[in-house]
Amino acid sequence: MRRLGAALAALALAGAGSAGAADANGRFAMKGAGFLPCQVLTAEREKRSDLYFLIAGWVEGYLTAHNRHAADTFDIASFESTELLLQVMGSHCKDHPGDRLYPVLNSMLGQLQADRLVKESERVEITEGERKTLLYLETVRRLQAELQRRGLYKGEIDGRFSEACRAALQAFQSDVELEMTGFPDQLTLWKLFRK
Repeated sequence: MRRLGAALAALALAGAGSAGAADANGRFAMKGAGFLPCQVLTAEREKRSDLYFLIAGWVEGYLTAHNRHAADTFDIASFESTELLLQVMGSHCKDHPGDRLYPVLNSMLGQLQADRLVKESERVEITEGERKTLLYLETVRRLQAELQRRGLYKGEIDGRFSEACRAALQAFQSDVELEMTGFPDQLTLWKLFRK
């Protein structure tokens, strides 16, 4: 319940202004967790504290505002979970503890821009034993295309997570020394799509 309350509070803060608005000089008032230095994220992430979940809520609110106001954007994060984005931010923060969270997140979104979803895409549920994920159909198509480009997938680029697609993903996981589950977890997708 505390997590939900923290997330709602962060969303309220994030939604207070327009993400695309600024004054004539490009300045704007920043609200919420964006002011925090990286060292706070690093320390609070290890503790999984209420403040960490407040930061996570701020990130989700910022992403929502970005999706709402950025041109040709349905979702800037085509597959990335909030936890993955916080992990990537945390990696940066370990090396740059004095950086503020807002520019770190904003820079990361700039790097995700080319792979954003420009229009709505239905979701595909993928299960492996007790593991379950929902991916955009377009993300599964991109996964198939990337595996095909690497010579690992020979099937159709149709967005269906078939056994052929699962086997190709297992081969990719083997190539990059990940556990060969055939499941499109966040780490596998990050290694597949990101440099």
